[in-house]
Amino acid sequence: MIRSFIALSALAFSSVAWAGPCDVHSKKAGTAKEDALVAAWAAFIKCDAKAAETGFEPFMKGSGDADTLAKLSLTAIDAKIYSPIWVMMDKIPDYNARYEVARTVGAACIEHPEVVTFLQGAYFGLRAPQFGYWTDALATCSSPALETWLVTTVESPPASAFDDKYGSLVTGAVARKHADLLPHLEKAALVAAANDGPFDALLEQMARSIEPTEIGEKVSPEHKKLYEETMVRVASAVDVEHARKVADRLTNTGAEAAAASLLPKIYADRLQPGGTLIYGVASVEICEKDAVIHYAAVSEPARRWSIQADVETPARAFKPRLKCKGGDPWTVVASGEPLANAASVAAFAEELGKPWSAKGLSVKTREEAAFKLP
Repeated sequence: MIRSFIALSALAFSSVAWAGPCDVHSKKAGTAKEDALVAAWAAFIKCDAKAAETGFEPFMKGSGDADTLAKLSLTAIDAKIYSPIWVMMDKIPDYNARYEVARTVGAACIEHPEVVTFLQGAYFGLRAPQFGYWTDALATCSSPALETWLVTTVESPPASAFDDKYGSLVTGAVARKHADLLPHLEKAALVAAANDGPFDALLEQMARSIEPTEIGEKVSPEHKKLYEETMVRVASAVDVEHARKVADRLTNTGAEAAAASLLPKIYADRLQPGGTLIYGVASVEICEKDAVIHYAAVSEPARRWSIQADVETPARAFKPRLKCKGGDPWTVVASGEPLANAASVAAFAEELGKPWSAKGLSVKTREEAAFKLP
């Protein structure tokens, strides 16, 4: 196991003076090292568990490395002494040591089954930042009991858009199950959409669940397909506002075809006969102080999330109306979303002309022949 020195500040600990039959064990916190320190800690617990619970910090301070501290923690957890272990991470300034201790404790949960109860209690009993330190333990514990509890809790998101503790739990679950967590994240997203829960955060975790575990690897085609199918099912089962968020997330992850499949749902009120959508496209012809906004309605069969790339060439092929020749290519702008009707296309063009008018140009709009995209 990799060891990491834990630079523990003496100011973080209170000095505890013990008296009585257990004093011989407690005093070893300042002298014993590594396994001898763990043995002294175990003897202290056996002698007086209550005194040991309040006297953990000197042992923690004397541990010196993550390996020993993890052993001390497991010894305490086995004895159902949770409180000082739950909160100790705040007192470890070395972030790598926190990571190592959490992962080591989690990985030991089969040999030390009380770890499962310890982690469950941490979720219910700690504040979000303190619980967050134990996220890596969730990822490394292979206990079926923990997994059952973990996925059940993931599927029951809180009725709050922002919940850091639940977010840490889901992060740990994703690190543990990766793409296998997608069915549970799907159920959670549906609940969150209905109860104003952390829907956006769950969409982000879905994307993270298929990220490669090794540097340099790419997302596998199987995981990409599973992710997109899951997202589309979520969007199909929620309201339009949440479906739009799913589509936006899909486009952000490069899944534009999957996002486009949601267009008929998101823009159901703008579907035209035959299931097509209408967009506005305009190209701006400028000559000295004059500008002409050439605009047209574009019919699109609800297959593209963005039509911009496909309308650049036809929009620049409109017949010029000004006398200038050459110069820069015309600026082409497509409406960012489908429009309701032809009148909306004209309004789109009028709005587009306002910035050019503000620059002092004399702006006219000209309607061009509508066209279709295949």
